[in-house]
Amino acid sequence: MAGAFDFKKEHKDLYHPKTAPSIIDVPEMVFIMADGTGNPNTSEEYQSAVEILYGVSYAVKMSKVSGA
Repeated sequence: MAGAFDFKKEHKDLYHPKTAPSIIDVPEMVFIMADGTGNPNTSEEYQSAVEILYGVSYAVKMSKVSGA
């Protein structure tokens, strides 16, 4: 299995910007997310969404490790 993709090494311009302001081109990236409104401290929907996101992201990470 090849080593893990290191975003900080591959995209140094994004993670280690110059000290002076500049315009950078951010490549398209894919994320999983939950969208909503309200107080995350009291919202049952938020808690449920976080549990689902954790389960999905863990499954994705482990599927890459196992080579499935």
